[in-house]
Amino acid sequence: MTRRRFVRKLIETWLVVAVGVSALARKALAQKAKLRKFVRAYPMNRYPGPVKPLQDICKQGKWSG
Repeated sequence: MTRRRFVRKLIETWLVVAVGVSALARKALAQKAKLRKFVRAYPMNRYPGPVKPLQDICKQGKWSG
């Protein structure tokens, strides 16, 4: 293999590696951006509203079809 061909292969290899790394980095940034779409909820100290006792699960509810 001549020196010119070796240098060309070396450049091609590094170019492929650079394209692959940039594609992976772009994908990772896109996934990180997707995670930022969700806003963390403010932690509540107690349940908002009245807490009712459990009903009998064998009885049919008024909203069931």
